[in-house]
Amino acid sequence: MSHSRSFISLILIVILLLPAASCSAVPVTGSPWTTDDLRLLDPAGDSPSPSTDLLAVYMRIASVDLEIRLDLLDIPLTPDYNLILYLDPSPPNSDPVDLQIMVSIPAQGSPAVSTHNPQFDATNIIPRVIRDPWLDIIVIRFNQYFLPQNFQLAVQTFHSLPDQVSSPDDFATNLSLDGKPPLDRASVLIAFTNTFPAATPAQALRHWDGAHTGPTGERHGLRLILDGVRANNIPVALLDLKTSSSIAALNYIGVLGDVRVLSKKGLLILPDVATGQPAEIALDLSRRAAKDFRLSSSDFVTAPNILPGAHYQFVPLPDTTHISISGNIRLIPLPATDPASQATMDGPSLEVRRALIDTALSTDKARLLVLGGSLPDSTWGQAYRAVPTFAWLAAHPWIHVLDENDLKKFPVGANDQPLIKQESTLLDETQPRKPGNAIEYSAWQTLLMLTEPTDDTQLELLHSQYIDKTFILWSASEWAGKPINESKCPWDFEGRWNHCTLSNKQFYAVIEPMGARLIYLFYLDSNGSHQLVAPSSQFAVGLSDPSSWKMELGEAADPSVIPGAFSDDTETWTLYDTATFPDSITFTSADGSRIKIFQLTESGLEVSYQVSGPMSTKIPLAVDPQKYFSGTGEYIGVPSAGSWTWGTVDGVKVQVRTDASISAISFTDSLPFLGEPEDPNLDYPPGHYLPFPLSLVTIHSDGNFVVKIGFGK
Repeated sequence: MSHSRSFISLILIVILLLPAASCSAVPVTGSPWTTDDLRLLDPAGDSPSPSTDLLAVYMRIASVDLEIRLDLLDIPLTPDYNLILYLDPSPPNSDPVDLQIMVSIPAQGSPAVSTHNPQFDATNIIPRVIRDPWLDIIVIRFNQYFLPQNFQLAVQTFHSLPDQVSSPDDFATNLSLDGKPPLDRASVLIAFTNTFPAATPAQALRHWDGAHTGPTGERHGLRLILDGVRANNIPVALLDLKTSSSIAALNYIGVLGDVRVLSKKGLLILPDVATGQPAEIALDLSRRAAKDFRLSSSDFVTAPNILPGAHYQFVPLPDTTHISISGNIRLIPLPATDPASQATMDGPSLEVRRALIDTALSTDKARLLVLGGSLPDSTWGQAYRAVPTFAWLAAHPWIHVLDENDLKKFPVGANDQPLIKQESTLLDETQPRKPGNAIEYSAWQTLLMLTEPTDDTQLELLHSQYIDKTFILWSASEWAGKPINESKCPWDFEGRWNHCTLSNKQFYAVIEPMGARLIYLFYLDSNGSHQLVAPSSQFAVGLSDPSSWKMELGEAADPSVIPGAFSDDTETWTLYDTATFPDSITFTSADGSRIKIFQLTESGLEVSYQVSGPMSTKIPLAVDPQKYFSGTGEYIGVPSAGSWTWGTVDGVKVQVRTDASISAISFTDSLPFLGEPEDPNLDYPPGHYLPFPLSLVTIHSDGNFVVKIGFGK
């Protein structure tokens, strides 16, 4: 009879369950585990080894199976831990030891089951063990019909074999299938700063999907973050993404759609951004950029200081573990931990895991764990670290990553004020006002870029070298509102040369006597004002190696800056003498070897060079930059004999013509390569490293030459 029963039991097992007992290192399958399955959370640090440090125990019935899941702090690919499970029938009718079912799961070899209970045949109880070292999970499955109907579960972990120790490394007792799940959860906010700094196509591609970058030299970028968010439905906050420069760059490389989709699903928290100075203008431009590129509006704001009128604000706080409040404004802390050590190839670092379980078990229900930080410095964005880290978090239901709605109602736990950084006095020369035309938008964008908060004191000092040029744009805006004929080169109050202006009812040119450089050129028609020429510092500063910065040189501090049109390869910073005429200005070098004559004509600006030998000069074209920053213009360049035409497909195009040798590059040159990850072996074209949205014309001549800047078709 016993042989017949054993045979029938074996047939049932073959039909209903997996074949013979096994231990496998494959990912856990089946329906997702939920907090309803949770029976215990256990502190970290109460075991001598991470592989025996028990964090959580789950129990559930799945079809005919009893499933027991154990979360350990960290288990290796090759098991070095041993487990013992005790199933004690309840209520016991005699000595519990006699009724106990013991399941021994060694690090190596097959599980063993033993019992003295005559009601159960140990040979029928065949545990199937699935070890997932990537998620640090062990699942043990039994056919529930061969187990007691009611029992208490005890779990013990051992690093060495049980018969070699007197006590387990870690343990859990008195767990029942119908027990109530613990209410403890680890409330987590994942938030990133510096999410997409992209002033050039090279930076955009590198920060999206860069090769050999990030803190450990692996493939790194925002794409890896979004992939982890999408695959695991884990929300993250990209605290400073919603700026015109970042959004426009994402749009240019063709990936903004990914951001829109995830944002609509509630998986991306995209606050409005007010990090530059003045904050109210920064906020206005951020919201305008979001509207231009069809990103959802937000109730959240990111700013270094408290903004009146905000409801929910990300801000630096002394206490990074609690949400604070100031008046009616809910203040959410920024990440404070080192982002370079949080995400690993095995999932979250041990420090992060310990912080997670500590947060979950804290008696302070307002306690919050804020992860993330500066994305370029973070391993979160690395190819082999982002995926396992997001997957690990998603696989542990006692971890709750907060979304926008959670942050709005999460308990307030502190009343700390933010760490206030004093605003720069460099802004005293202008009064905050909302931009009214394209030139003013450009002025504010440049000023916000140059006043963006940074912990790099050298970069902050470098930015300060270029702020004064921003105020010239307001003068151009005033001209656009009331164009006049003018030709002047005033002195400043200390007797030094200031910039020269040459204008009529259609054109406005700003020329710097230091180098006789055309730093700005604007055009006015029935549709409004249009920018044609700009220094690269209007869009980016600090692209060169920091070791090459020389602050004492002022505007020449950053050697990567293209300081306007007709910036020559030699004597770039030579001070020229000037002579003004009604429609022209003549610039003569001190030794008379170089003369530049700037003259406005009915069709544009004509510049004549009188030189004594070979030379090269550059012309940076910035045609209607707000078309790029609002996503409303597609740029195109057309070369021909002696000319280069550059502008937007359906808008203004500027043409540079000359009797000298001419060549040109543009930021669009590398567009065909931007659909793929960055290739370290690809020789990208020179325009790949130009700031958005510039085209750079280079003119070379062995003698006198003329350049005409007008309009093309």
